[in-house]
Amino acid sequence: MPGKTILISWAAVCCAIVAAHGQERAHSEIESPFAEFVEPDFPFFTQTLDARGFGARASERNLTPRGIILDLGEGLHACFDPDLLRVSLIWRENAEGEYLSMNGMGPGSYRVPGKKSPAGQSALPVPLGEPLCTTGIYPGWCSGEVTFDDPREKAPDPQEAGLGPVPEKDGRWEGLYLAEDRVFLAYTVSGTRVIESIRSGRVGKGGVPIRAFRIGPHAGELSVILDESGAMTARCESGEVRKIDGRLVVSFSASDDEKDHVVVLASPKRADAVVLAAKLAKPGFDAIESPGAPRWPETVTTAGRISESGDAYVIDEIPIPVPNPWKRNVRFSGFDFFPDGRAALCTFDGDVWIARGIDADLKEVSWRRYASGLHEPLGLQVVDDAIYVFDRNGIVRLHDVNGDGEADFYENFSNVVAQTAESREFANDLVKKPGGGFYIAKGGQVATSRGKYNGTVVEISPDGRDFHIVARGLRQPYIGVDPVSGTVTSSDQQGHWVPATPVRLIEPGSYHGFIPTLLKGTTQTETITEPPLWIPHIVNQSGASHVWLRNSQMGPLDGSLLHIGYNRPELFKIYFDDEGAHRQGAAASVLTGFPCALLKGAVGPVDGQLYTCGFRIWGTALDQISGFFRVRYTGAESRVPLEVRSSSEGVLMRFGFELDEAIAMNPASYTVERWNYRRTASYGSGHYRLDGAPGQEMLPVASVYLSQDKRALFLGIPDMQPAHSMRVTYRLAMHSDLPAVQSAYLTIHEVRDLDLADSGFEKVKVDLTVTEAVAAAAAAPEPSIEEGKKAAMTFGCVACHTADGSQLASTPGLVVGPTWKGLWGSKRELGDGTIVKKVDAVYLKESILEPGNKVAKGFENTGVGMPSYLGVVQDWQIDSVILYIESLQ
Repeated sequence: MPGKTILISWAAVCCAIVAAHGQERAHSEIESPFAEFVEPDFPFFTQTLDARGFGARASERNLTPRGIILDLGEGLHACFDPDLLRVSLIWRENAEGEYLSMNGMGPGSYRVPGKKSPAGQSALPVPLGEPLCTTGIYPGWCSGEVTFDDPREKAPDPQEAGLGPVPEKDGRWEGLYLAEDRVFLAYTVSGTRVIESIRSGRVGKGGVPIRAFRIGPHAGELSVILDESGAMTARCESGEVRKIDGRLVVSFSASDDEKDHVVVLASPKRADAVVLAAKLAKPGFDAIESPGAPRWPETVTTAGRISESGDAYVIDEIPIPVPNPWKRNVRFSGFDFFPDGRAALCTFDGDVWIARGIDADLKEVSWRRYASGLHEPLGLQVVDDAIYVFDRNGIVRLHDVNGDGEADFYENFSNVVAQTAESREFANDLVKKPGGGFYIAKGGQVATSRGKYNGTVVEISPDGRDFHIVARGLRQPYIGVDPVSGTVTSSDQQGHWVPATPVRLIEPGSYHGFIPTLLKGTTQTETITEPPLWIPHIVNQSGASHVWLRNSQMGPLDGSLLHIGYNRPELFKIYFDDEGAHRQGAAASVLTGFPCALLKGAVGPVDGQLYTCGFRIWGTALDQISGFFRVRYTGAESRVPLEVRSSSEGVLMRFGFELDEAIAMNPASYTVERWNYRRTASYGSGHYRLDGAPGQEMLPVASVYLSQDKRALFLGIPDMQPAHSMRVTYRLAMHSDLPAVQSAYLTIHEVRDLDLADSGFEKVKVDLTVTEAVAAAAAAPEPSIEEGKKAAMTFGCVACHTADGSQLASTPGLVVGPTWKGLWGSKRELGDGTIVKKVDAVYLKESILEPGNKVAKGFENTGVGMPSYLGVVQDWQIDSVILYIESLQ
């Protein structure tokens, strides 16, 4: 907001924030329906700032994982580090008005959906322009003797800068206040409360940085470290300016009263102007009591799209508030409900929206912005009508001080868990803990240096001041907490040492086995907690959050645990079997057909229906950027199994309806396969028979039994043994809410006896005799084009490869593969420059089993890429896929 800049008072010296110049020209010039990532009229945003090597006198370690970026006006910018309570950098933008590169996951993908930042800490947002003041990796304040030591506990890698906050006895970040165009930083130093404002004052031809402090009563001397570059001088009428070990410091004597202080900084050649500015500038802290008028008074209204399907579970879409008056991208990453049915949703780009009108018909859903400037948040919870957001800076509690419908105090509820600058250490999830406090989940992929808590689930105390690690060794966990039992579960994703998509039980002290690529060559030395269930990677490539449906209105799903799939968005019901020494389980599909990737879910407090949201940035084949959906139970008959469990003699499945006896009793209605995985340092795993050979074992269904109420069936399967994955494919009577052919996926840790009479069956001895007819039914079919089409659907090939010659998606950065149209017999150039003269069956089979060996040019940098299907698909399926590709010549 532009304004005059005459040097009369603090308000005049610091004037209104001028319009931002576009952060980085390359970002501004990207063609997009959205405005720039940083809004020019909002006074702060949180972001990692990599100032290592910025300027001739720069520290090689000046990295701020949790930065608060402030626009000071007059082309000046500052970064405040809430962990160390220091101003890590003040700088002047360059001649083109650029001041910050738009690297990082959030900024980099804001106008290019699907674009991912490289893993590690090598491609972070960096300042552009000229450095003025810099400080190093040590606290910005000292009580008593001035030292430049970092008191925090080191990380496993000594060079890691993301060590979390200073000990609370030394200081604590409280939060920031907004007052019109002003930002006030609040923190304590050795128990003394400090309010700080950093602005620019125009002196002569340019602005100078001015730091103002309101310091509470303190018994001893307090000192603030201003600069270590040696290029600045300072003036303070109420404090002592001095140099200590080459660093510029201002010290404030003990005081029984609260006092205001102003420090003006400039280069030595502008010393006279600094004296003048220091005499005339006023602190202006009274403005903190007046947050001012709303920034976003406009309301955006959307009308929901109600499904007309008669299926048991349907998807109603609640359109997101795009377009909006601010041309703001809206990528919903987390949400929760107020008791009255209003929803609070956070976006990956740092905004919080409030939605009203979420009723039965969704005719008029109104959206209003509530907060902004947060740091890639992925979790939001509502507790006692207060909104808590989990981002890379910690858990922020938002307050609407003046009741105008917008947050004006961003309170640090908890930043005790350290955060590194690693682009993959996402603030994945935030879930309420029954009885008070929270659980958080943090990303575990590491490419540069390890922090303290990569890949953990952490319990946060009810007051936010304490924490303890619950589980370690996770790759990218998302969690769910049963509000009744307190049981904590999590999903995760296939990766190194993680052979498929696990459904985990999160117990105190558990270790789950993931080791990042940074530690390649490291062997496992701890006992790994095996998950109750593995969902095959071909079925669910990326697990997202878990939702426990307690006291819902979701019909037969009430009381269930739902697992959310991201890549190909899908809801799965999870079945646990707790009767033995080791919990094991199963999964079955509930609903597909969502138009965008899904991340989070919650039950609406008014209607008891399930709501979900998500956005596109990681690998997905869907183009829609973001969405908010209601999964509604219509009361129609559901085909989702009520129970799935294994036994020593086969598999039991129970349904909520009477089965068609002719279909159910026919062994040809079922196919059963099983396989194991291998945990290795390689990405994912192939499928292996129980004897260790690559492949899957087809198991015969020797007999089928129907319960007395005709709602359950038991498949007699010989040679039941522990296996990582068992797929039971079955046919039921046609019904539109699920395919005619469905599958359930089981993990068997131990083979348990089951008395069928206790489960509603007649007392019977299960026949496990494998006749010639049964063996023939379990035999592999002949390869064919039609079977190739089926395999392409079953194994998700169509998510990345088209059959009509089209490009799957036009958005840059989306992970896709080459089209299959015209592939057979063609000449291919590979990413390493070599040429495949003719694509034939040998080349295609190698590409399916070892896809990293020969990657087509143009597809060598598409993220994780295609996984190996060694053992995943059987020989006859590979031959069928090749026949299908050949038919597309």
